[in-house]
This record gives sequence, structure tokens and C-alpha cells, in this order.
Amino acid sequence: MNYYNYFTEIEEHFVRRRGKHLFVSPMDWSLMATWRDSGVPLHVALRGIDRAMDTFLGKMTHAESRVGSLFYCHSAVMEEYARHLESHLGEEPASAAETASAAPASAEEQDRPDKTAVLAFLNARILEIKSVSGKLSSLESAPEGVLRLVPRLEEIMRDLETDKQVDFEALDRDLAILDVTLVGELRVMVAAEQIEVWEQEAKKELKIYRKKLSKDTYEKILENFMRTKIHRRFDVGELSLFHM
Repeated sequence: MNYYNYFTEIEEHFVRRRGKHLFVSPMDWSLMATWRDSGVPLHVALRGIDRAMDTFLGKMTHAESRVGSLFYCHSAVMEEYARHLESHLGEEPASAAETASAAPASAEEQDRPDKTAVLAFLNARILEIKSVSGKLSSLESAPEGVLRLVPRLEEIMRDLETDKQVDFEALDRDLAILDVTLVGELRVMVAAEQIEVWEQEAKKELKIYRKKLSKDTYEKILENFMRTKIHRRFDVGELSLFHM
């Protein structure tokens, strides 16, 4: 899985294929997060976008016609992902020795973040979490669950500094669990009225795509949309290497 610029590379590729600059909407970013959470590799997502755009351009009858949302590409991306999984069905995972002796390194391996970048990323998230209290009114305080994340992230940093080989996939899974805790704790600090506004906004934007999405995908997109809103409300970045 490519950790570098998963979101920005998809955004830039979609805008480039669309042929005209377009600010990708928060809902489109939630869709990208759903692809990421489903395990869709970057190159597969890009291939699906190409396939969807090629089909659209082949049918286009008006010179000014444009694809308005990344959701147009969702079906093609998931079909490409299904092909990707099928093509790797039954493959035996390489042993550690085979992986270590493989040369040259694959593009995916080359794209893995180095420890220095990861440490800087985690340190930035720690500082943002510590600053949450300063963004609340004088009558509020950051939930204890938020502040308890700091020692855990500091522990992860210490382990990274001493580990010679880092399992970035395992690390990102650990961070994802911590992010669920973070969002849950921050959510209780948001007024119920604001949560309702965000939920109605999300449902309104998704209305035209509802019939084309599975129930699980629809709910996951809504969840990612709300998660993004909460992160931005408190200016705390998501705990995920994909956002480095």
C-alpha cells in the first residue's frame, strides 16, 4: 500500500483527467478514505479513475461536459480492485528472506516513509492534541481520553527510534485504532446541533449517489465525512500515515 500522498495523488489525477481544475469536495475526500480503508492500492484507484474517465469521454457529446464528482469513478475503481484481488488470489506471501534478498526494491517499497518523516509526523500530531484545550472555552477542558493518547504516541515514537526494521502496515493499524479513540473523545465536545448539521449536509450530498452505493459503503463514507469534520473542528490531523 502506498503511504505517500494517497489522497493528493488521487485528487490531482482526477483533476488532470477531468480537464479543468475542480476543488475536490469533502465528500470526495471521504470517498477516498473509504477506498483507503478498503485496502484499494493507489495504482488501482488511479487505474479505475482512468477507466471511468475514458468511458465518459468516449460517450461525451458536448465539449463542455465535465464529471462533477469523484463518485462517478467509484464503480470503476471497485471493479479494478476486484480484478486486482482476483489476480493475486492464491499467491503465497514472500518469506522474510525472499523479501530481504529481492532486488531491486519495488516501487511500493521505495515509497514507504522513512523513520525521520514518521517521527516528525507523530510529533506534529502530539502537539496538536496537546493544543486542544486551548481551543475550547474557559468552561471546558479536553476529555481525559484525548490527553491519554499523548503518552501512547510518545511510546510509539520511542519504539520507532530504536527499531531497525519498522512494520509500517502494523504501525498504521495501531494509529487507526488510536484515531477512532481520538475522534470519539473529540465528538463529545461538539454541540449536538452541530453534529446534526454535519449529518444532514452529508446525507444531502450523498442523496444522488445513494442507490449506487452498497449500505456498508454508504455508511463508511458518512463515517469518514464526520471524522474529517471533527478533525478539522479541532485542527488535529488524522492519525494515519496516508496523511503524512
